[in-house]
Amino acid sequence: MLSGCGMIRPAASQAPAPLPETTAAVQAPTEVPVPTAPPATPTPTAEPVRQDGERFDSVIMLEGMEETVHYEHIRREDLGFEMDYDYEAFARQSAPDRERFISVWDDPTNPENFMELIHRPEDAATVAAFVSEAFSKEYDIITVPRELNYAGNCTMIEASVIKGTNNMAEQIQDVYIIPASDGCIVATTHSFIVESEGFGHRFNYMLNDMRLIDRSSGRTLTDEQAVTAIRNYCIAGNPSLQEIVNAGEYPTYWELASSDADQVVVLFRSYTGALVRYYIDRATGDAYVTEFVPGITPEEQRMEESLNVWQYLG
Repeated sequence: MLSGCGMIRPAASQAPAPLPETTAAVQAPTEVPVPTAPPATPTPTAEPVRQDGERFDSVIMLEGMEETVHYEHIRREDLGFEMDYDYEAFARQSAPDRERFISVWDDPTNPENFMELIHRPEDAATVAAFVSEAFSKEYDIITVPRELNYAGNCTMIEASVIKGTNNMAEQIQDVYIIPASDGCIVATTHSFIVESEGFGHRFNYMLNDMRLIDRSSGRTLTDEQAVTAIRNYCIAGNPSLQEIVNAGEYPTYWELASSDADQVVVLFRSYTGALVRYYIDRATGDAYVTEFVPGITPEEQRMEESLNVWQYLG
């Protein structure tokens, strides 16, 4: 089956194992405590307002000792949060759909200690149910409610004990599912067991300083921006598309398929003959993808591919 723009994907062995993708078909079990979404602007007035990229020093407590930490502030309006990270202890890997902070002492292609944050459009209950079901296959999980300093109430799912044993796993995973006004933020921390205490404290400081952002921020995507963003997205994933378009040997183009007040649909006609449609939320920029191949597929089919188009506008 053809997939979207034919994007070039990195080898699975060169990236940390991602959190399993969620599906809206899974319903939350009643035993998973899931809080309601907090207000999108929880920042106390006494806290300084920091700019994206601003660096500053702060003091934290590690193993009963004060430690001065050098932080950098990041702001991801497209993902719906802002936070600070210790740039001397973690290397930042920023992607259109996520933020990842990897220990500077780890192999970046196969890290043992890192934290990853993504935005999910599903509600927190659905995501909590899916994560619980997925991790329960290998771990005896623990699910507890947590309250973060600025992002409010969330659900924390701990996967640290191998299922059916009292043995700790070498790799400990904690998943924080934080309700937002348009879905949830999922923060997953990974730490090697012998280093989990130190990294756990550092991750906690970072998460407790995270703030939610209203992802719409008053922006509304225009039809022209939508077409431009999808074109940029496709070419970024498959640079040879530009040469194919320039050659003109095969009909390859992007055009507006439909448009209303809430959603814009962009059609990509691939050189393979596939008709790929991108259904885009005007406010958030979130898009899902469908594909129809005349003579091969019976109808338009939704793909696993998703993106946020705001990341593909200069």
